[in-house]
Order: sequence, then structure tokens, then C-alpha cells
Amino acid sequence: MSSSAFLLLAPASAQQNDEPHSKGVIYGIAIGQDRQPAKRIGLTAVPLGIALAARLPHTRTNDAGEYRFENVLWWGRYTVYADDENAGYSSFSTDPAGDTGPPEVELTPEHAEAELKVVLPPKAGFIQIHLTNQRTGAGISAMRVALMAIEKPSSPLFTMSCYSNHVILVPPDKSLLLHITSDGFREWNESIGKGKLINLTSGGHLKIDVRLEPAE
Repeated sequence: MSSSAFLLLAPASAQQNDEPHSKGVIYGIAIGQDRQPAKRIGLTAVPLGIALAARLPHTRTNDAGEYRFENVLWWGRYTVYADDENAGYSSFSTDPAGDTGPPEVELTPEHAEAELKVVLPPKAGFIQIHLTNQRTGAGISAMRVALMAIEKPSSPLFTMSCYSNHVILVPPDKSLLLHITSDGFREWNESIGKGKLINLTSGGHLKIDVRLEPAE
């Protein structure tokens, strides 16, 4: 995820946690799919079962794959996940929860330090889009991307508004439907309707030349 995505925003109706700030510590080691320590990988600590309008703790592993979050702000349950788009990890595309839920630890005043081993999920697939005006050939600076599972084409896995040079991370080894639009243009002709079918391997790269027709 990008740094702006480190914010977990609470709904207006959600109640804030009024407990005193903690000085908890979460530490451990991150292991990659190759069972080796994950070096210099960005990690984020996420509170479970509570909505906070606050910047989430972020750190990076060392060369031994070790990490440490100091002065975690709130008591409670936490999980830790890889949050490093350059390395191929984001909450949208490589969420580790699966069907059983993420591994977690609990920080309390009596147990202010907790150890958690983080096993990194498979890396995402990478999509690089070259976005241009179909009539003029000029570049288009911004786009909206929506991604659906083929089993649920009407329910987006995620949507994203970003610059067109932003590399999109997608869940690996899954049949997905991609939609690409931009303000002032018609939807990409290859994604109109159900969407453009894609399936990327973990760590795989796909470059797409997308030409959009102006809306007028």
C-alpha cells in the first residue's frame, strides 16, 4: 500500500476507543514463501475489532527478517501484515486473512509485549498501464481501476483512483475482471460489460496499452 493507505478511517457512527494510550511492543520475524527471512520488507500493525481514525504503525524488517513496533498506541488485539507495494504486497491484493482469519496477538497493561511470527503470502501480480487518448495519442494522466472476481462480476474486490503510471497490484493466480475508466472518456472498449479477463502469477508482470475514446 502507499503511505496514504496507512490510515484506517472510522465511520462517523463508530465509537472511538477512550482507553489510555498504551506503550505496547509487537516484535518477531517475517518469513517469505521460500521459508527464508524476509529482508527489508515493510510491515503494518493493524488493530482488530476496533475502528481508529489514526495512522497505523509501520516498520521495516532488517536483514535478518526481524521487526519491532515500539510504543503501539492502543491496548487490544493486533495482526501484522506485509504492506510494501514495491515488493509486491498490499492489503488489497495480498490480504493474509484467508478463511481462518489472520494470526493475532493481544497487548494489555499486564502483557505489554507480544511476539508474532509473520508468514508472507504469495506476492501480487503487477499490471502496468499505458493510457492514451484514442483520437490524439496524447497521454491521459489519471484513471480509475476496478477489479472483480470472475465468480462475482458485480461486486468489486477493490476500486482505485490513481495516476495512470501507478502500477496496480492484483491477487495472484486468480481469474479476475478488470475495468479501466477516466473522467471525460468512455470506458476502455475491452473492459466494457463484464470486464477484461486477467490472470497473473505471483510476481508476474502484465503491460497493457489502453486507448480511451473521448466522451464527446
